[in-house]
Amino acid sequence: MEWSVESMHWLLDVHFEEDWCRVESKAVQQCLNMFRKAAINLIKRFKSSVNSKQAISHLMFECLLDSRMILRILNEN
Repeated sequence: MEWSVESMHWLLDVHFEEDWCRVESKAVQQCLNMFRKAAINLIKRFKSSVNSKQAISHLMFECLLDSRMILRILNEN
């Protein structure tokens, strides 16, 4: 259990720079954390459903460049 928590924290820090977030409101921090975790889980599920070898960060970048990729990820889940 401990390693899975540490692994999730590492993903959040690497992909979303969560440790550098300057939001002071505890409620907003919790909401952002929830959305970040949901995004990572959606991308992980997408990767496994289409057998993608791309890194999570690459798929996130693709979503930034092309909104159709976001729809594709959402539709696969």
